[in-house]
Formats: sequence, structure tokens, C-alpha cells
Amino acid sequence: MIDRRAEFGHWTGRLEIILISRGVLREDGELAIQVGSQFPKGLEDALDGFIENPIELVGLLKICRDARDGRPLSPAVLMAAHLMTREVLQVLQDSEAVGDFRS
Repeated sequence: MIDRRAEFGHWTGRLEIILISRGVLREDGELAIQVGSQFPKGLEDALDGFIENPIELVGLLKICRDARDGRPLSPAVLMAAHLMTREVLQVLQDSEAVGDFRS
């Protein structure tokens, strides 16, 4: 059986590293951009169809951190966040690999 919480720990760390490198998160894990603002263009393009705005990203990161830290989550929330996190991380890594991040 997959240890989803262990995967969340790994994925959340990688997601945070990518977002810090793109100037979206600060080193302390908080948003570096205004909640009501838009993502930088390259990031917005990469996340198109997955995460539409910083508010959605904050929600996903909160669930990821809660899962990583062992806080109680319903099985449905855990499964949905697991799938969403995997998808978002994959598109960000793919965009990073092809140099598709333009500020």
C-alpha cells in the first residue's frame, strides 16, 4: 500500500522548492505575491487548467502540509489532494525541464 502521507512530504517539499525558485513563495513557505494577484506568466501558463490563482494554490499547499504533518483529513480529501498535487508537480517539473518558465 502506498504511504500517501510520506509521498505528500516529498511532493510538498519539491513543490515548495519550485515555487520559491519562481518567486511565488518566500523561504518561510508563505506567498510572496498578493493573494488577489495573478501568477507570473510562465507559471500561469504551466498551471493553466490545474490551479487558476494564488488562492487555490494556498488551499492546495495547506492540505499538502496538513497531510505531510499527519493532521486528520478525510480519505476523500486526501485522495483528491494526492492526485492534484501529483498533477501540479508534474506540470511544473515538465515546464522546468523544457525551460518554459518565463518571468
